[in-house]
Amino acid sequence: MFWNTGITRKNENKLFLLFGVMLSAILLPSFPIQENLPRLRLDEILIFGTFAVNMLIFIRRGFRFDVYGWGMHDEKKRAAVWKINTVFLLLIGSYLLSNLYGVLIMHTVFGVRDIMELVTYAKYYLVITLAAGLDVGESERTMIRRVFLAGFFLTMILSWGQYLNLAYMNSWLTPLLAPAHLNNLVDANPPRVLGTFDNPNVMGIFAVITLTLAVTWFYFHDSGRRTAAALLLLCGLTVKLAFLTISRTALLGAAAVLVVLSLWSLFKFRWNRIIVLKAALLFILTMTVFFTSPREFTMRMSEATDIQKSTSAIGHIFQWREALEVVKQSPVFGWGTGKTEMTTAVDNEYILILRRYGAVGFLTYLWFFIKPVAVASRRLRNSENYFAGAGYTDASALLAIAFMGATVAVFIYNLTAGLFYNLQIMTLFAIFMGLIYNPER
Repeated sequence: MFWNTGITRKNENKLFLLFGVMLSAILLPSFPIQENLPRLRLDEILIFGTFAVNMLIFIRRGFRFDVYGWGMHDEKKRAAVWKINTVFLLLIGSYLLSNLYGVLIMHTVFGVRDIMELVTYAKYYLVITLAAGLDVGESERTMIRRVFLAGFFLTMILSWGQYLNLAYMNSWLTPLLAPAHLNNLVDANPPRVLGTFDNPNVMGIFAVITLTLAVTWFYFHDSGRRTAAALLLLCGLTVKLAFLTISRTALLGAAAVLVVLSLWSLFKFRWNRIIVLKAALLFILTMTVFFTSPREFTMRMSEATDIQKSTSAIGHIFQWREALEVVKQSPVFGWGTGKTEMTTAVDNEYILILRRYGAVGFLTYLWFFIKPVAVASRRLRNSENYFAGAGYTDASALLAIAFMGATVAVFIYNLTAGLFYNLQIMTLFAIFMGLIYNPER
């Protein structure tokens, strides 16, 4: 693996690079270069820059690797890399097939913006392989957890600052994070907080993914009362953070995660009284947060139940219908990326993928998310407490449960938004995927 050569040959260097990418994806916005060029992110500079330096060192050595080579000395690492390569080869294959079909048969215009799709694939591939290539032991897991929680708490503090407009930050700091959404989101009544992201819906799914980790450890980790109490508090803070975004998609994702993980734990632990008590406490905490939310929050939630009066739902349905009409004209291979002629605003990532890459590309897109779920499921089945009515001490098994729960939330989120094409939140989820692929020691 190319991360095992050059400046990332040592495991600690790979780990520091991962921390830089992770914190950048959590805390930093993108920044413009020129008006006609895409905005750039620090994590992209880190990941592509480090890869370029490694390749230059490789070329300077006469296309020879050091003792570690590509990291293929480890049978499990070889298997993990092969799985990742297969997924991305399918994605690239569907991209090429659909764009060739679009240009030659459907007469779609292919431009520079369409080539940038491959750059997106490359970024996700590099991030996933970086996380998968780490040598992860207990100390590395602890460091990764602490860095992630530090980024999360900083985001939460900033979100509360936006909600309360502390130090008038919505007039000088928040515009740097979300200039396009400031007027109708943060300045609304009540404000829809967006943390360090450019949209409250993205902030919402970040909170839900974090909630999945907290709830998994709360239910499934074999821990003492103090740890359980701290995890319950973290669950409450994360639920409240999701609610502050007033994102209906985030609320639905959070509800799905809470239901799935609660039922999973109840049946796994055979309705153990401690797990029943945990489920009851989490339910009471969630309902308390819900019913103490501002009146405008409950009004926005109830608006979604009446589709005929919901302007948001009407807008979504209108865009879906338009895109589906285009899908019907080329359902198998799609139209190609088509960024020059077609809008990217569809408000449903599944329909957007169908329009671009047809049924063939849609299946590869689903496989991109489902394959690591299969890897997580296999890891969980191989854990020592899988068939026992006891908690897990193995962080690898807990991470597998959390990833499967988070994927449920992501699939719901993609119905009215999209994770894959948001370079900030998808970078974090790519790290999550890489850790799932990683054959930890």
